[in-house]
Amino acid sequence: MKERLLALRELGKRLWPKVAYPLVYVFCLILFCSWTFPYAKLKDRVVQGFNAQQRAAGSHNELEIEDMGSSFVTGVKMEGVRLMGPPSEPGKAPSEMKIDEVTARLSLLPLLVGNRDVSFHAKAFGGRIDGSFDDRGEKEKDFAVTIDNVEVGQLTPLVELVGLPLEGTLSGSLKIEMPEGKASKANGTLSLETDALSVGDGKAKIKGALALPRVSVGSLTIAGEAKDGLLKVTKFGSTGKDVEIQGDGRIQLREIAMESNCELNIRFKINDAYRTKSDVTKSLFGAPGSTAPALLELADPRVKQSKRPDGFYGWRARGMLAHLDFAPNAVGGAPSGPSAPGVRGP
Repeated sequence: MKERLLALRELGKRLWPKVAYPLVYVFCLILFCSWTFPYAKLKDRVVQGFNAQQRAAGSHNELEIEDMGSSFVTGVKMEGVRLMGPPSEPGKAPSEMKIDEVTARLSLLPLLVGNRDVSFHAKAFGGRIDGSFDDRGEKEKDFAVTIDNVEVGQLTPLVELVGLPLEGTLSGSLKIEMPEGKASKANGTLSLETDALSVGDGKAKIKGALALPRVSVGSLTIAGEAKDGLLKVTKFGSTGKDVEIQGDGRIQLREIAMESNCELNIRFKINDAYRTKSDVTKSLFGAPGSTAPALLELADPRVKQSKRPDGFYGWRARGMLAHLDFAPNAVGGAPSGPSAPGVRGP
């Protein structure tokens, strides 16, 4: 036994330099490459490539990155990432979404079998976003993202869509599997939920004339399931203190996410307790039992067209996610009038 141990020790002494030196060399090569890599040029290439792709697709979005550097050995860290978009209305400043910091890292071991696995982490919109993207070539692509306590008031496209200030936090997850790497064949799940969501602040005005007192929405839950590229909304609703929201619909997924075709039905009802909250709310939405027309309906005839017999206001959102069109939908079927492109949500 002792002789065998001595033989193994001698073998180890002979093999150790042959194994250790190459490993140290490879480690140092990767380490110094990450330190000396031209990240400034990579940043310019990423920005130029993204903007060129957006222009080719007819989009006016533009990417800006303040700084890019190394994150350990196989990762990159970007700071001051901004996505600029066209203004929501003529004469207004361009919309902007800003991510304070985002880190992406490529796993080395999957590369040995031809797979690309990337994980990413972002500090953005007052919260955190974590996710992963696994690319197995033509076999399958998987995408997963988790959202934790993101401030909805910092989601510029959503605020512009609603047209009023938003407060509250958003959390949830999205998991998508794409057979053959195609979003049009995707399967997966969507789960989102807000906490303490509210709309309006008593100062911002609807159509520049009517100031909407703060409306408490509470917890708004959205859940969906994707199968063969069609994402069906299985749950959409809230029962807040001031308003009740219901909805349903579907999204036909496309390779470019914002080009996915959407068709959603959204219904909301202002509770009597909020309508009688003050003289302003009585004027805006009408006092319970009163036959006097509400100012909100007089200000926009389409709001009156959207009112249903059960007291809900019904709307239908149609089109690509990047350019949703809203139209009154008072009966739950086809829209009651032609959709107006570029109209903000109710």
